[in-house]
Amino acid sequence: MSGQLPLMPAIKKLMDEVLSGPSLGEELEGPLAEERKLVASAKKLGLFAAGAATQKYMQSIQDQQEIMGAIADMTIETYAMESAVLRAQKIVERQGESAAALPIAMTRVYLSQAMEKIEAAAKKVIAAVADGDMLRTQLAILRRLAKHEPFNVIELRQQIAQKVIERGKYTLA
Repeated sequence: MSGQLPLMPAIKKLMDEVLSGPSLGEELEGPLAEERKLVASAKKLGLFAAGAATQKYMQSIQDQQEIMGAIADMTIETYAMESAVLRAQKIVERQGESAAALPIAMTRVYLSQAMEKIEAAAKKVIAAVADGDMLRTQLAILRRLAKHEPFNVIELRQQIAQKVIERGKYTLA
């Protein structure tokens, strides 16, 4: 084990996918399918931004602290998104989808917020590493990678608040 992640092969694979144009991809099914798809999109956004930065700065990327910070923020948010989905998925498996309505609602609210942060960080990185036509092209790719149906977070927050009020405490079960 080298202590490093194999990012370059993952970035190359994503760039090949991006250059080949939109594909149907594999459709996820079952509970939390949309949520898992959103996590996959977040991972792709992080890889895309990291790839664009690496392409420009090569080995000196470690000297670009703000870019590295934005990439780290995307990685942290993506990890937290995946953790939230996996926890909700475990609850669904144990208790069933209808009994897990509250954890699913909480997960969706978090995913919406996290995706906004990831998109903003990716735009910041892209704007820092590209300009002109390249910037417009990379922003178009970013929009394609980030495309998703938004969750109705207002309704979800109301559902969460209602459950908290009913139970008199903040709980997942």
